[in-house]
Amino acid sequence: MSAGKRVPPYALDKPGERVLLHGNQAIARGFLEGGGQVASTYPGTPASEILETIAGFAEMYDIYAEWASNEMVGFEVAAGAALCGARALSSMKHIGVNWAMDPLMHLILRSPPGGFILVSGDDPSQHSSANEQDNRYIARIACIPCFEPSSPAEAKEMTAKLFDISESIRLPVMLRPTTRVCHARSDVVLGPINRERRTGTIPADVNFKTSSWTNPAFSHKHLHDKELKMKEIVETVPWNWIEGDGSERLGVLGSGLSYNYAKEAIGKLGLSGKVSLMKLATTYPTPDKMLTKFMSGLEKLLVVEELEPFVELYVRALAKEVNPKLAIYGKMDFNAKMIPREEELNTAIVGNAVADFAGVPRIEFPSAPEEVRASVKGILTPRGLDMCAGCPHRATGYAMKTALRKLGIKDFIGVGDIGCYGMVSNPPLQLLDTELCMGASIGTSQGCARVAKGVPVFGIIGDSTFLHAGIPGLVSAIWNNNNVKFVICDNEATAMTGFQPHPGTGRTAMGRGTKVDIESVVRGVGVKFVEVIDPYDVTKSVDTFMKAIQFDGPACIISRRICASEAVRLARRAGKTLPPHKVDLEKCPGCRACINLFGCPALVYYKDENKVKIDNTICIGCGVCAQICPYKAISPSGAA
Repeated sequence: MSAGKRVPPYALDKPGERVLLHGNQAIARGFLEGGGQVASTYPGTPASEILETIAGFAEMYDIYAEWASNEMVGFEVAAGAALCGARALSSMKHIGVNWAMDPLMHLILRSPPGGFILVSGDDPSQHSSANEQDNRYIARIACIPCFEPSSPAEAKEMTAKLFDISESIRLPVMLRPTTRVCHARSDVVLGPINRERRTGTIPADVNFKTSSWTNPAFSHKHLHDKELKMKEIVETVPWNWIEGDGSERLGVLGSGLSYNYAKEAIGKLGLSGKVSLMKLATTYPTPDKMLTKFMSGLEKLLVVEELEPFVELYVRALAKEVNPKLAIYGKMDFNAKMIPREEELNTAIVGNAVADFAGVPRIEFPSAPEEVRASVKGILTPRGLDMCAGCPHRATGYAMKTALRKLGIKDFIGVGDIGCYGMVSNPPLQLLDTELCMGASIGTSQGCARVAKGVPVFGIIGDSTFLHAGIPGLVSAIWNNNNVKFVICDNEATAMTGFQPHPGTGRTAMGRGTKVDIESVVRGVGVKFVEVIDPYDVTKSVDTFMKAIQFDGPACIISRRICASEAVRLARRAGKTLPPHKVDLEKCPGCRACINLFGCPALVYYKDENKVKIDNTICIGCGVCAQICPYKAISPSGAA
């Protein structure tokens, strides 16, 4: 951090100070207090701010922080540090852990001496994700402990202490905050900063130079023995507890964040003292002794957790031994399923479930999101996601669709990827037929091309995503001569997750780095047709797409123009403005070609006047609409 710059609250070296922190900032602070030394990952909501925060204080405390090209590489960088004895962290969204699974399943057999925390930011309700994957199952598959914080403060405390736990069992540990913990804010009490910095190499007991593949330390027997030690540890951590005196016959088990909803519901329903409540933070492995004590005297138990019945399934099995007559409710009792298996929970959902479970009347709880949406249905105009005004991806999509129209091609297949450009699937462009995971457009499009004979197939990907996961697919396309047209939408940022840098920007998390040239990469793997376009130049872009479509073999168009939102920010920082365009109302006949073919949100049709006007509060003056207008009614000479 540069001299004279204000030290943010999450970097203060003031033990005992109480500060307001974002959940991800709290995790970063826990990394600092726990002696974290290396952090590496790829951005992904809801976990992106963890690395961003660490990078903000990294130089102050001799920490190394980096954005890696993808989550697998980020995990491997952190794993290498842990194998050499340093404390390391790799944070990512739940889907990102899929990328890290391969090195994870090997690292668990390597006994890293340094503490290693894998943060999985799970996203119930798919706020910014393609699925609701529950990564507690991954922790179980890998035989590593999983900890679920219920608040930012607890997330900070857990992170700081998990390094010790990881080192005591010489295994990675998973911290699983969900979106509401990652993005909530609460007061956090700062602890002392651990300034220990370690140097070393891979120790002899796990070093292939001094060991062999038959070393028992590399066996699953050794891994399973560690599980027994994990079971002892989770009985003693301070984040599990029971509320009640043991006389209650009704019990509620709240896992992680869900504990908060259950506690609030019990209080508001007047059930305090009548319902015993257990807070569970260690969802794998579970503290069996504490669970046994909790369940032994109960007649009915409600398990409250988000997404899959992960804890409930285990509790049902344990109850067969400790309390066979216990009636258990949650997600698996399909006749009276009280807790949904999909989407986030909230106080209303849990409150109604607790009321039904306890046999008391329901009361008015804060409205659930679906109830709020229903209440405003007649007020708000429904609309879907849309690209920003001036978004270069919209111009890219327009050029592609215009080229197809000029060539008389009606049938084509568009395979998308994860990023803002995925919204070219929306009207009026409607270019995408499907999309899978990051990087999959490159490979999936090739499979489509092998079956959809004679139909042009496009694989559309972003710059960050291409460098994350698209290169192997492109290599395969050249190797197998798959006739697909690849479009790399290069807006010079990882825009959808918050404008983090990537290898193509030349910046790193700590502000320095070497730029990876995407065009050189594409040419280097053997693509013969490679053209770079500025999507704001409509005529040239359309011509280039037409040439690529007609080219016999794999072809790649790199559509390069900085993200519109980033362009606006850069202009403001420089004290400049981006003057909007205007419509000459004398020339505009109200044909709406600009809206019907292009669809920029800055273009507004006024029915009473039969005219199109430009909303100059959001127009950035990209000029694409001026090139599209058949009557030349739009000009860059200022606001209308």
